[in-house]
Amino acid sequence: MSQDERIARGVLGVSASEVPKRLLVVATGSFKKGATSRLKKTKSKGRITTGIYQDMVIGVLDGGVGSPAATMIIEAAAKAEIDVLIRADFCGGLLQKQAIGDAFVAETVIVGDGCGSAYFGKGKRVPADDELTNALLAQSEALGLPAHRGTMWTTDILLRQTDDLLQEWIEQGAHAVDMETSSVLGIANESRIPAASINCISDLQLHGRPLFGPGGVDPLLLRGIDLVIDVAIHTLVEWR
Repeated sequence: MSQDERIARGVLGVSASEVPKRLLVVATGSFKKGATSRLKKTKSKGRITTGIYQDMVIGVLDGGVGSPAATMIIEAAAKAEIDVLIRADFCGGLLQKQAIGDAFVAETVIVGDGCGSAYFGKGKRVPADDELTNALLAQSEALGLPAHRGTMWTTDILLRQTDDLLQEWIEQGAHAVDMETSSVLGIANESRIPAASINCISDLQLHGRPLFGPGGVDPLLLRGIDLVIDVAIHTLVEWR
């Protein structure tokens, strides 16, 4: 057994040959449940749920929450010689013009997390695949999902994202913040795998809409989750 095969089995819980060539990478239960519910003939093994969508075999990969988990899992998935990766999950918005439930498509990610800094260099800007990013934006428009494009900041801080920190990230060029995009795009770039990141804006802390704020779940957020999943899966199956 090769080292790559041992890594795939040890981290993903499946053999490399069982990893679908097209992967949707999620972090949270909301996105995993929503994505897998759209597939037919599903089979779950290890961290991957495989199924059929429009006659195409795709996989939903549970990448874990935060860059340390995601980095290890995406690196293992890359050993399976996959064809394309799309991340779909939540992010925080940083700009006034954004709204809860809108999509944010990362053209570039700034590495601001500790694990990503060790892998790729602190502050490094990692690009998404242009063609795949444009396909996500076109699909968003087709499905009526408001979508913003720009620079993501990836952090490993969740509950202590102060206003001062958010302002500092904006000053460095960030338009949104998440916890996994640096892992997805960074490892995909090293492995020469086309990859992109589409995210549902869950909070706007600087504009009075904090994460886990009062008032319950915004219906626009639920709509946004559904549309982001639809956009990601449609783009994944139609890619090339």
